[in-house]
Amino acid sequence: MADLVTSQILTSGPRNLVMKFTNISDGTGETLVKKVDVTAFTPSPGIHLKIRKIHYAVRYMGLQIFWDATTPVTMMALDGFGNMNFHRFGGLTVPLVAGATGSILFTTYGAQTGYSYDIILEMTKNVMA
Repeated sequence: MADLVTSQILTSGPRNLVMKFTNISDGTGETLVKKVDVTAFTPSPGIHLKIRKIHYAVRYMGLQIFWDATTPVTMMALDGFGNMNFHRFGGLTVPLVAGATGSILFTTYGAQTGYSYDIILEMTKNVMA
């Protein structure tokens, strides 16, 4: 059996991308699962995603979010409930490390049957400087 997961595009326009992710665990959890494939949303070279806001409800387990790279780079770890706004300083951007793709990966920890998360990522599509 596997965790019951969904990924939903709420908005995808020329500049904005908003996605919602859910997981109801059966105890197996997720490990470095690609949740946002940057190539699906930024087909032009030189475009990348910035994370403006994160809304989260992570119940009883933890969720670690990574930037995809040769060695994935930890973006943040979440548990509990909250909202984070990175707009004031321009958003979270893909790190300049070997093999960085700009895609976003999720890993859960401490997952047991019935534990869950709901995540909304508000992102913008930006030209790399």
